[in-house]
Amino acid sequence: MGFEIDVAKKRAAGFKTVAGFNKADVTLTCRRGVTSRAWIQQNMPKATLRQFDDDAQASQGVLNGRAHGWMASAPRPRFLSLDDPAVAFMPFDHNLTKGDEAIAMRKGDPDTLNWINNWVLFHTSSGWLRARHAAWFSNRDWKDRVAKN
Repeated sequence: MGFEIDVAKKRAAGFKTVAGFNKADVTLTCRRGVTSRAWIQQNMPKATLRQFDDDAQASQGVLNGRAHGWMASAPRPRFLSLDDPAVAFMPFDHNLTKGDEAIAMRKGDPDTLNWINNWVLFHTSSGWLRARHAAWFSNRDWKDRVAKN
């Protein structure tokens, strides 16, 4: 799925490009040790990067206005902006990076590999995978139907 960036409305309302975030007075957050850190350092080297031990701490900077943006694996940033639209928003309608997800299986099982490849091909071409992705990752309509911890 890739990485998304969620931004604080009061600090980054006019930011529409990656270059807009590449300024010395911009503060971005991410979780310590993740690949989004390297992406920020490469594409927004002038921005101040603050790293935290978990996403809850990193996203808090956006919620409390101390950071312009928080970068994390999709769909976590999108969920933050859907859950708190008065404070946070998504400046881009696409992920900043592309992630390649995979299914692992034992070597030497061509029947299972064939079955999975055909399942993915069929559900991609029928539109079912795109529809499921939209249902789960572009809104929070399902949130009340999922058990809480």
